[in-house]
Amino acid sequence: MTRIRHIFSTMGSIIMIPLSVCVISGCRHKDIIDDIGQTGLPLVNVEYDWAPTELFRPDGLANLFYSTHPSSQSYWRSDFRPSGGTMRLPADQYNVVVFNNDTENIVFSDIDNFDKFTLSTHEIDTSGIPDDQLPFPPQKLYHEPDKMWATMRKDIVIDNTSESRNISLSPRRITREYHVEMTGIEHLESALRYYAAISDLAPGYKMANLTQTGNACTLGDFMQPVSDSSISTTITNFGVNKESQHQHLAVYMWLADGARKVYLYDITEQIREAPDSMNVVISIKGPSLPEIIPGEGGSGGEGGLDVGVDNWDFIDIEL
Repeated sequence: MTRIRHIFSTMGSIIMIPLSVCVISGCRHKDIIDDIGQTGLPLVNVEYDWAPTELFRPDGLANLFYSTHPSSQSYWRSDFRPSGGTMRLPADQYNVVVFNNDTENIVFSDIDNFDKFTLSTHEIDTSGIPDDQLPFPPQKLYHEPDKMWATMRKDIVIDNTSESRNISLSPRRITREYHVEMTGIEHLESALRYYAAISDLAPGYKMANLTQTGNACTLGDFMQPVSDSSISTTITNFGVNKESQHQHLAVYMWLADGARKVYLYDITEQIREAPDSMNVVISIKGPSLPEIIPGEGGSGGEGGLDVGVDNWDFIDIEL
């Protein structure tokens, strides 16, 4: 177990997160290479059709073949490079799920069941924080997912009538990148650090139909300065929650005099009308912070990093 530094760990909530690749207790699968690598079974050639715009590709891909036979409760798995690979499978009809196998923070739920199989990420424990100090109560707060590529294909028939079968699969990135830019901040040097959180996002992704799933949640990340008057960050996520009508952004700022500010923005239009829903740029104008002379006022200096669970000043800003 490794402690991950997060905004709310300084609010009295200690965040613990396992470094396991997935959480799949009780799952049953059969390794194709180890279990059925022998000759005599139909040969399957898997090819990946990557989009021309896909400049970055994962190191490897897991391929899970689920038999459509009602009595089957397991799946066959094989892992290939982005160029594809060859394996042998028993003659049957399959549904196949493909996803990148190089993740650290993804939780795999119901992996035994093709119809229920869901990707999600780790929830952050905020039980010790009063609701009025959370950015968007009662939404749960989640860690960002890894960048994910995936695809799904149904009713693939493998039979013994031919020596081999070619299967083309089309992995596509399913996680979004929301690039948050706050510009025009006056006296940015008065802030010691900053954090952005976006509301009403989806905590998970259902593989059987490649759509967002779960109740609305909040995701966020620390921001970094890019000039003497602007800060930015990129929040990786599964996209907006389908039942939510609005998305809001909260930018937390710790000031050098001990003050704590939360600036709230309605960013629904910027997300919903973005030309590229996979790469959304969210631009907001920053506030005018008080000019703080080092060593004067409040707790000053590094004291601003010692944040409690109260005394956050929430400020709504219209775009």
